[in-house]
Amino acid sequence: MDFRTACEETKTGICLLQDGNQEPFKVRLHLAKDILMIQEQDVICVSGEPFYSGERTVTIRRQTVGGFGLSIKGGAEHNIPVVISKISKEQRAELSGLLFIGDAILQINGINVRKCRHEEVIKKINRNFPVNQQIVYMGWCEAREQDPLQDRAYSPTFLALRGSCLYKFLAPPVTTWDWTRAEKTFSVYEIMCKILKDSDLLDQRKHCFTVQSESGEDLYFSVELDSDLAQWERAFQTATFLEVERIQCKTYACVLESHLMGLTIDFSTGFICFDGATKAVLWRYKFSQLKGSSDDGKSKIKFLFQNPDTKQIEAKELEFSNLFAVLHCIHSFFAAKVACLDPLFLGNQAAASAAPSSATTSKAKYTT
Repeated sequence: MDFRTACEETKTGICLLQDGNQEPFKVRLHLAKDILMIQEQDVICVSGEPFYSGERTVTIRRQTVGGFGLSIKGGAEHNIPVVISKISKEQRAELSGLLFIGDAILQINGINVRKCRHEEVIKKINRNFPVNQQIVYMGWCEAREQDPLQDRAYSPTFLALRGSCLYKFLAPPVTTWDWTRAEKTFSVYEIMCKILKDSDLLDQRKHCFTVQSESGEDLYFSVELDSDLAQWERAFQTATFLEVERIQCKTYACVLESHLMGLTIDFSTGFICFDGATKAVLWRYKFSQLKGSSDDGKSKIKFLFQNPDTKQIEAKELEFSNLFAVLHCIHSFFAAKVACLDPLFLGNQAAASAAPSSATTSKAKYTT
């Protein structure tokens, strides 16, 4: 673990401070050769100029499960540096003893991030995570309550897109354990996101979207700005694309004329229906051969495929116990297929995830 600083005599520590008017509270002391900095544990840097100009390089190895144990705020869009806003107890950042609340992140693995937006810094941090652990989005929104008789129609909700899942929290996750205690968790490729037009809004709030779960439940959310809505939409598309690209195929149990079958949705080959007992393939079609489909809203899907030789439409009906999950999964695979034809989208994904998944070390330069 490398730690280099411009001032070799720097010492740090935590102590209790009391000014006579209130109970003692924890502060961090940062003693250099010519300066003593006293910093409250929850202080966040709000100025474009650092209080203390010393720069140092810190190398941290992330935990096998979870991240570095820190939260960040700020970014070029706010005209302030990205700073460490919280350090989790007993996590890698705290255990290193080298990072502090209020530290401004200047470089990550040698890349200058002084003028980067918040989202760009997260992507650069995520480069050291395998795809199934990458955080694509985190942010507050307002969730519309299902019961219209409640006094409060909306309540604050924290959403996160991480790896294969969308997480719905009452408060932001801080520790690795927090990720296991989400209020709700959804597989990102088995849900459907819809950005609402003005004609679809339920009230005076604008910038709204819905998420339909794998069970068919509709969740209604509102964000503050149009830019927030655009950011969410891009993040959801990215998360879906990355997960479909990672899993490549998904198989669902189904029933055909009282016989147990399996339907595999394969990113490379398309649709494959096989016998559940013998595994013998009954039929297969490419994505391009699907010309239409319909469902009864309960369990049955009718697929309309075009025979490549006769050009005739062939109808195939299957019954599922998880109808909405299957419909949303098919939509996700089609969306990923379309995204593969968009050079701009692919360029953005390459920039976001072009790093070996085995990398576990992040070298960052900080200033306090």
